[in-house]
Amino acid sequence: MEHELSAFYDITHGLGLAQRTPRFLRYCLNDQTVSRFVRFGVEVFGIDKTLKPMEIAERSIQSLETFFFETLGLQKTFTEIGIDRTHFKAMADRACRGKEIKGFITLKPEDVEKIFEMCL
Repeated sequence: MEHELSAFYDITHGLGLAQRTPRFLRYCLNDQTVSRFVRFGVEVFGIDKTLKPMEIAERSIQSLETFFFETLGLQKTFTEIGIDRTHFKAMADRACRGKEIKGFITLKPEDVEKIFEMCL
């Protein structure tokens, strides 16, 4: 997904990842994927492992956002760097190569578009 973003717009790969990743994680979070988020939060951010799994997951994503946008001071949204929804459909189609992306969950082009929308 990010490769298409930086192909269409003049942004660095790292900034594209930072802006997209927290939204991607929120989109993928569900009862089947929560254990991955728990491990991430406990091992990377030291979140209390006795909390409920979904709470740990949410805190994990929030901690990542805090790191990217407060600690590093990166721009938080596509809008802040001049990106609008003009190319979202084309980028989503190219990212999925017309089919889907397999990962935490299977993403179709319409899912990728929704994640891009979350970044505005």
